[in-house]
Amino acid sequence: MKEFSLPLMSEYTRPVIELYNLPTLIDTGALIPVFSIFPTTLEKYFDIKLLLPDEHITGFGGEAKGAVYSISNFQVGDLIFNDFEIFIPKKPKFQFPFLLSANLFHGMIYEIDTINKKFTVRMKDEQNLMRECKIKEVRGQLYPQIDGVLFQDVDMFIHDYMVL
Repeated sequence: MKEFSLPLMSEYTRPVIELYNLPTLIDTGALIPVFSIFPTTLEKYFDIKLLLPDEHITGFGGEAKGAVYSISNFQVGDLIFNDFEIFIPKKPKFQFPFLLSANLFHGMIYEIDTINKKFTVRMKDEQNLMRECKIKEVRGQLYPQIDGVLFQDVDMFIHDYMVL
């Protein structure tokens, strides 16, 4: 197995790593990656492209209006997201500049070790370190597609398959 570890930032009680010199929350409840940073700031460091200019997301943090962007070559440890699609709110209000949804590590073992203060990702030797994260709009909702696997939330399942 291949593996890499990143230190958890000790000043936070939540699982926060440092990426590109910024605190980055690993959010096990988030569906899509959210960057609470202005696109003009990201343009200084990454090749970004606007994909969907007028979108919204909902979650336990409420609703946010914003846009979906694509970033080329975003790196998390040894993983490289060649095509990394993210949501950026129009009014950034989150505590962390980068919020990574844990489903980015789909098909891998990830461990948040609060005792030893590290975030570890393990994968099979044959797994590719190049990953893809797309954001798809399905019936007016945004969902991530990680390496071809579309993630939908429970509300979509209930709506489609349950008779109330």
